[in-house]
Amino acid sequence: MKKFFVLLVVVAMTCISAMAFAADVTVGGGVQIRSRDFNTMTFNKDDNSKNQVDTQERIILNVNAKAGDDVKGKISLWNDFNDWGGASGGVEKPQGVGFGNSTSDGNAFGFREAWINFNLPGIPVNVTAGHQLLQLGDGWFFRSMHFGSDAWVVANVTGNNTIAFVDVKAAEGQVFRSSDDVDAYVLLDVFKISENMTVGGNFTNLHLGSANDLYNLGLNFAATKLGPVSLKAQADFQFGENKTVTPKEKYQGYEFVVKGNVAVDPVTINFLLGMGSGAKATDTDVKQMVTVLDVDPHYTFLYEYKLATAAGAAHTGLSNTTVASVGAAFAASKSINLGLDVYYLQATQKIVNGLGAESSDIGSEIDAQVNWKLYDNLTWNWTLGYFKPGAAFKTAADTTDAAMGVQGILALSF
Repeated sequence: MKKFFVLLVVVAMTCISAMAFAADVTVGGGVQIRSRDFNTMTFNKDDNSKNQVDTQERIILNVNAKAGDDVKGKISLWNDFNDWGGASGGVEKPQGVGFGNSTSDGNAFGFREAWINFNLPGIPVNVTAGHQLLQLGDGWFFRSMHFGSDAWVVANVTGNNTIAFVDVKAAEGQVFRSSDDVDAYVLLDVFKISENMTVGGNFTNLHLGSANDLYNLGLNFAATKLGPVSLKAQADFQFGENKTVTPKEKYQGYEFVVKGNVAVDPVTINFLLGMGSGAKATDTDVKQMVTVLDVDPHYTFLYEYKLATAAGAAHTGLSNTTVASVGAAFAASKSINLGLDVYYLQATQKIVNGLGAESSDIGSEIDAQVNWKLYDNLTWNWTLGYFKPGAAFKTAADTTDAAMGVQGILALSF
């Protein structure tokens, strides 16, 4: 794989030399070393089957090209976190198929970004086509910021208002057939109220194949300065039908989230309040919030990023979760920043634990951050997490124990 990566780099650099005559081309990238140690991931102190102790490396090559004011493009080539020593299966496991979405073991290698952006001549319309990073609102329903997605984005900017249509190809079924594909069609609008405040809305048709359509109406608000407060809010409401099952299912999920921070020099106070709908075992409709999210942390370091949440899987955002969080960040020196966040977690709808009893008590989590800037282009950031499971995650035997994890990333950018 490393020889193949070197070959692609050589090819890319050759292409860059040829393009340089027609466009302004810049090359950058980075190298990241990740060290991890996760323990008691099953909440059972006698079961270490899901523990992780490893060191991994990510290699990034970015090529940006600009031809005048109206045309630009980007290629971002990644060999994502791969175990030292070349062990199979040492990468994050995203959902789906393809680069960054592969469920099989092995290297996560490919193009994170590969897109063209241009303005239509004589028309106030901008088009971005290709593999790109995307999210809706603050990214609680749809976020593809780790490996990106194949999409068309057609946008019009008129004064303070931006309206756009987005066509995302999430999965391709049989060639020459569209009825078995997974697509997202989005119409969105963002209005800039002032220099520090925006409000927006989006409407998504998540087409999950023939006769299976989920619709999501999203509203969002962002203010970078409300006095000393920075605030973001998002609400999503879902409807639609899955007619591929009998009786047919209706989508009825929803979520609400508010997060922000308050600067009180020299400390910044952080807070988060959120709730996503869940489903009862007796429900015949899909009342649990359906999310389409990437593999990065979205709030907690352990509960949502590494563990099976109250929705039954990792990377599910606020699905069947109610959360309240408070934290603080402190600049200990010019080069070191410290942070601490405390999360209180409940299942929106009760789940059945290992003893067969229902409970909404997910537990609590404490996450600590140590961010160290060694040089302008070199950082070494650490995150430590402690998750104490509540009654909802009690194991079948009297062996329930806390999950713990630590992760450090040494990152060079150029």
